[in-house]
Amino acid sequence: MPEPKLTEDDLKDILLAFSEARMKPYLNVTNNKYSDAIRIYEINTKLCEALYPSLHTLEISLRNKINTVLSVKYDHDWFINGKLQLEKYEQETINTALKKCNNNLNNLVPELNFGFWNSLIQKGFYQNTIWNPCSKQIFKYAQKSDLKIVNIQLKIKKILKLRNRTFHHEPIWNYRNIDIVHSDIHFFINLINPKVGNWLRKYDRFPEIYEVTSKQLDLITVYPNKIFS
Repeated sequence: MPEPKLTEDDLKDILLAFSEARMKPYLNVTNNKYSDAIRIYEINTKLCEALYPSLHTLEISLRNKINTVLSVKYDHDWFINGKLQLEKYEQETINTALKKCNNNLNNLVPELNFGFWNSLIQKGFYQNTIWNPCSKQIFKYAQKSDLKIVNIQLKIKKILKLRNRTFHHEPIWNYRNIDIVHSDIHFFINLINPKVGNWLRKYDRFPEIYEVTSKQLDLITVYPNKIFS
């Protein structure tokens, strides 16, 4: 039996439940058409849900691998022993995380956000202490051509941006080249450990969800078609 069609009052109540500020981007691009705004919100939620497994897997795999490699090179307490010189942001992030885990180094790694690990790759400050000596160990299964720092940095930066939007429940339905960024997530997971990549591929539903929602979006008129880069 088909579900009853929502009335304008029903749609308005749903929009109010999510708050005006949250729904404003969806209302703007649909010229305040409630049904289309909620439909795009549904699509956005499905995309966020579908991205979670790959983003989650990359974040955990990358942080654990970086920590393992740096622990070998600079000892297990590299966060605080001074053997690896850290810039202000990284040091402050570590100090804040240590407070959260009562100065227990064994619990520190999960407290450090993706932005912290990204900064160890992005910043030229760490090129001679992390990237040059450690990149091949971090991305163990990479070919030499895969380890061009500029390409790695650009891809990781885009993944971080998408990760933050996804985890903060922000609009990603019109994110530029979201399917390519998703492919890059798998690319990095496979460079770290292809067995993890193969396992993830078996239950990662993003390609399927992306294909379906793209067709659904084609049926909705958008004013204007804003794109995130």
